[in-house]
Amino acid sequence: MALWIAAVNIVLATACHLLLPDRWAVTGMAGGYTLSCLAGLALTARRLRGRTGGRLDDGALRRTYTKLLVAAGLAAVAGWAADAACAAALGGGTVPTATALAAGSLTLVLVYLGVARLTKVDELRGLRRPQDRPFR
Repeated sequence: MALWIAAVNIVLATACHLLLPDRWAVTGMAGGYTLSCLAGLALTARRLRGRTGGRLDDGALRRTYTKLLVAAGLAAVAGWAADAACAAALGGGTVPTATALAAGSLTLVLVYLGVARLTKVDELRGLRRPQDRPFR
């Protein structure tokens, strides 16, 4: 399955490199990576459904990934806004750029975790209490 995911990623990354302007190629590659992961999720769900005799709870899987996708989207927007605000306030240079990057990254992580918690993503419980994890 990893080969299929990698193949989709390679095709999309190559298309971005060849078709998009240099300024947007890396952004397109990130989007392509996201699409290849979603293709991997679909392939994994299909194979699991076949191996479990159809007992895979597609609804729960869809709900969890929808919540995570919403959290990631909101976090990306908030992280970009924090980075842009810091960059505008601090100007250019190595230290201001690193500060803006750190502010954007921290905002991204906090918003992602906050939205995931508000939407009650069950997998977050393992982050707070490692002893509750099903696998050790």
